[in-house]
Amino acid sequence: MKPMLRLLGAPTFLCLFLATAAAQPTDLASSRAVLSQSALRAGENAVIAVVVDIKDGYHAQSFKPSDPNYIAFDVALEPNDRLILGAPIYPAGHDAEYPALGRLNVYDGRVIVYVPLKVKDGAATGPVAIRGRLTYQICDDQVCFPPESPPVSIESEIVAATAEVKAVEPTLFAGFDPSVFATLVDATALPARPRAGAQRIFGVELASNSYWLAFAGALVVGVLFNIVPCVLPVLPLKAIGFYEAAQHSRGKCVALGLAFSAGIVLTFVGLALLVLVFHVVDWGELFSKWWFVGPLTILLLVFAVGQFGFFGVRVPNFLYNVTYKNDTLPGNLVHGVITALLSTPCTFGLFFALLTWAATQPAGVAVALLTVVGAGMAAPYLLLSAFPELARKLPRAGEWSEVVKQMMGFLLLATAAYFAKSFLPDALRGPNFWWVIFALIAAAGLFLVVRAFQISQHGRTIAIACAVALLLVAPAFAVTLKLANPPIQWTYYDDAALERARSAGKPVLVKFTADWCANCQTIELTVFGDEQTVKWLRQHGVTAIKADLTKQTAPGWTLLRKLNPVGAIPVTAVWMPGQTEPRILAGIYSSDELKAALQ
Repeated sequence: MKPMLRLLGAPTFLCLFLATAAAQPTDLASSRAVLSQSALRAGENAVIAVVVDIKDGYHAQSFKPSDPNYIAFDVALEPNDRLILGAPIYPAGHDAEYPALGRLNVYDGRVIVYVPLKVKDGAATGPVAIRGRLTYQICDDQVCFPPESPPVSIESEIVAATAEVKAVEPTLFAGFDPSVFATLVDATALPARPRAGAQRIFGVELASNSYWLAFAGALVVGVLFNIVPCVLPVLPLKAIGFYEAAQHSRGKCVALGLAFSAGIVLTFVGLALLVLVFHVVDWGELFSKWWFVGPLTILLLVFAVGQFGFFGVRVPNFLYNVTYKNDTLPGNLVHGVITALLSTPCTFGLFFALLTWAATQPAGVAVALLTVVGAGMAAPYLLLSAFPELARKLPRAGEWSEVVKQMMGFLLLATAAYFAKSFLPDALRGPNFWWVIFALIAAAGLFLVVRAFQISQHGRTIAIACAVALLLVAPAFAVTLKLANPPIQWTYYDDAALERARSAGKPVLVKFTADWCANCQTIELTVFGDEQTVKWLRQHGVTAIKADLTKQTAPGWTLLRKLNPVGAIPVTAVWMPGQTEPRILAGIYSSDELKAALQ
């Protein structure tokens, strides 16, 4: 138990170390707000200068950052019933290239944002307070620090029309163009401008400092990872592992649960380092790399063969060396790693928001957040390991136990085929390949029924076996029938195809997908496989483009990284006529949500 506790403590220590190492300096920028006059007179104009001085060697994302997901420089003032506050006037940013960050549009040195204002006619004299908030994100040439939101505050007064008013720091306002007063509109009465990169979870905006909300969401997301379509292929592995582990004492069962949980948590820590800290790969991109998917597919095949003891299958001795056992600590650690890895190719709404938020945080916060996701995913297994009697009610040995294991072997073969699909030439990866996977699932159902007739003389037992087989095969047939006969004739993505579609003046959607992304197949089935949705898309002249990211060389990767800084799929981008920026649907979404984006 002690080695396992040390193993579980490693991620926590690593997160604390990284959080300390990545602590943000406190003097990277200073800000202040200055009113152009010593006082205000009713009916007259004035200007506010919001001044930010950025330390040498650092910069801030500009008002129009190079990526819409980055944190824009923003000044937001609160409405005032005695003042008309105009829209902030931002300076132009400049492009700069940073080896670790890429090409960014930034501010550096002194940044001055002007806010024109007019005192309303008949405004009551007396003290007046102008309040608001400034938002910016400071970076150096290697990393970006958490966004900051210092307050904007000015104390002044409205005086009589005959009162003397003096200019304040006139040189600070030398760059302001007075002609803007002719078109002054109260910006605080207009709809708020959407903040770039803003994400929402549980219906609440995930601000840069929403740490409690983010980590609570991470725990929930981790638990939900156990039921999203991506983890369905590993259900056979988990079922077999839990059943075999539960045959031991409670103490050892808990130890095995800790090992399994450690495998999940350590995997998420490793992925956080690769994706969010060192930027080696994007989230899910591993499954487009042959050197990762190849060994994983072989490992699944070995696990499948290991279940077919009934057939007396023999494999080379070296393969037995890599086959783990479910009643050992190393075996459960490997089991946890594989379970976590197979859950990662797909994202859903909450996890997409958390990933995007984590990408703007220091390394320690990002790693800690993904560690909590892993802990949430591991929690149900650790809980079940504390109650092994639940699984002990199942038969511990005998023919039926072997039948279940062998049937799981067919399902593992189907999982291996699912991932092996990405190795095939494009001509063989078409919709008809889903029938290969269905054939293996059907073989599992048929095997169960045949063995039921062979080993049981009771009609009730045979009827239960047939019902289980039907529940397995019938939904698989319905899903395969839809996936193998897609109702939409997709245009395949390249830059020229997207440009042609957008120049036609009609709505355009680009669906980023991959064969290894189970959530992508869910969208294909529930949204683009729905006849009413397809009919609606045709009626509205929507051009449907598919960006297939199954392979690392796919042309859609560049656009995806522009739209989503963490490179996670599924993502669908919708361009409306005349709009330069697309509307983004991330994770699993519904037909209604797609239609709303196209309205």
